[in-house]
Amino acid sequence: MKFNVALHALIVILNATWALPATAADSAVVLMYHRFGEDRYPSTSIRIEQFEAQLEYLQVSGYTIVPLADIAAAINDGAPLPDRAVAITIDDAYRSVYDIAFPLFRAFGFPFTVFVATNAVDEQRPAYMNWEQMRNMAAGGGTFANHGATHSSLIERLDEETDADWLARIRADVEQGWRRLTEELDPMPGVFAYPYGEYDAQVADLLVELGYINFGQQSGAIGPYSDPRVLPRFPMAEAFADIDGFRTKVASLPMPVVKVEPWDPVVSTSLPSVSVTLGDTDARLEELACFVSGQGQVDIDWQQQYRIYTVGPARPLGKGRQRVNCTAPRNDGRYLWFSHPWIIQTQAPIVD
Repeated sequence: MKFNVALHALIVILNATWALPATAADSAVVLMYHRFGEDRYPSTSIRIEQFEAQLEYLQVSGYTIVPLADIAAAINDGAPLPDRAVAITIDDAYRSVYDIAFPLFRAFGFPFTVFVATNAVDEQRPAYMNWEQMRNMAAGGGTFANHGATHSSLIERLDEETDADWLARIRADVEQGWRRLTEELDPMPGVFAYPYGEYDAQVADLLVELGYINFGQQSGAIGPYSDPRVLPRFPMAEAFADIDGFRTKVASLPMPVVKVEPWDPVVSTSLPSVSVTLGDTDARLEELACFVSGQGQVDIDWQQQYRIYTVGPARPLGKGRQRVNCTAPRNDGRYLWFSHPWIIQTQAPIVD
């Protein structure tokens, strides 16, 4: 399938800036949810009272909830965004989106986008919505976008699978997801969410070739330096959805990250590191702080003061998805935020 040529051309230019008018905001925050009120799954579900408190805060605190299409348009052709723009996204299409979140979205008048894993819907799994429910949501402010067909990790290889076979399988999965969406709904083109937030350089390049800008599951705001191969979203689930943290996250601004080395998150060491090159900013970079999964704050090594730094874990990380979050305060109380994921493909050594 083919998308807007201008969008495709933009995606292949890394670290492209948004050509927004001087009076428009040049950043936005995207929130990511999965389940609502499903207390059996605290790692992916948000409690109902937490979710209601977040919506109420957004309504009374000067935020504009925009369709995800507005953010894609800003990346695509420089369309303006309001200050404190926030988009709401939900992955997978669980039934609690329809039962719990949708009535609240209608009550608040907030648009939202669901990234649909289509096989689960077609197989009529009881934990998922059906197509008729999604059509009802589309009439009530919802939009839908591609999350692939199988919801399989795109970086996992089958036994004895060649690179060519692996990439062909991913292409087929993404295209099947899009085909089913277009047969049932009027979905939003040109945006994709990586299942589990997992990708590598080859996967990202393939999605670019297919015409997508892509969303991950690493935290942060979107802005002029954001890489459209993997745009950040703030994950919202029970353990990190308290209102105090939420205030900081939705007010965050993008870190001006010019270069990330190595960019590919898949690593074969339990002690990875990443070098980050920054552009100009008015943040207090002398107060830059970085936090690694399960380890808290870690040391930063400045190679060029307030321009290039390297950061990594203090101790070996476990196998699987990990990340480092870096923040720097501004004088107005808002924080610049950057997150880099690691997918560790080796087991950390056991320390006696």
